[in-house]
Amino acid sequence: MKPFTSVSALIGALLVIVLPTGTILAQTDGDQARVETVAKNIDKDTASKGSSTQVPVLSKEFNVTPKTVEDLRTKQGWGGVTIELAMAQHLTQTDPKTFPTMTDALQKLDTLRAEKEGWGRIAKDMGFKLGPVVSAAEHTRIELIRDLQAAERPAKMEKVERVDRPDRPQRPERPERIERPHR
Repeated sequence: MKPFTSVSALIGALLVIVLPTGTILAQTDGDQARVETVAKNIDKDTASKGSSTQVPVLSKEFNVTPKTVEDLRTKQGWGGVTIELAMAQHLTQTDPKTFPTMTDALQKLDTLRAEKEGWGRIAKDMGFKLGPVVSAAEHTRIELIRDLQAAERPAKMEKVERVDRPDRPQRPERPERIERPHR
């Protein structure tokens, strides 16, 4: 009876140790998948469009110069640019001592991406979750779509003046009624 108790205690202890680790890894994988999905959706939504709309939207949304957005675009697609800007913005908000400006955060992210680290690994190493980054990227995706649709719509045409209709002709007066003698 005692060997059975010690084996079950050992299995129980292993489960207590292994299950939380598996849950954390699964959560990181899920967040990584969400980030990649958002990036792919942004790339798909902006695939055939020129950069004339994306650059101003991204620079306004993340408070960076258009040149910064264009420099990021040379290395990756619009989805990657959006994720990187969202992650840099999150870093400046959560760790302003280490990353006081977007430029500092972007340089750190560029260094980590050059080492072929994924977004999930970067977030884990930097000590934050990807949820806020995904939310910011989704919000930006919606703004991009809205601006792209607005750019595709034809401009409103000016209202054309109405053609003056000729005045309605006066109704001819009725001739006076002739009185007839009583019959």
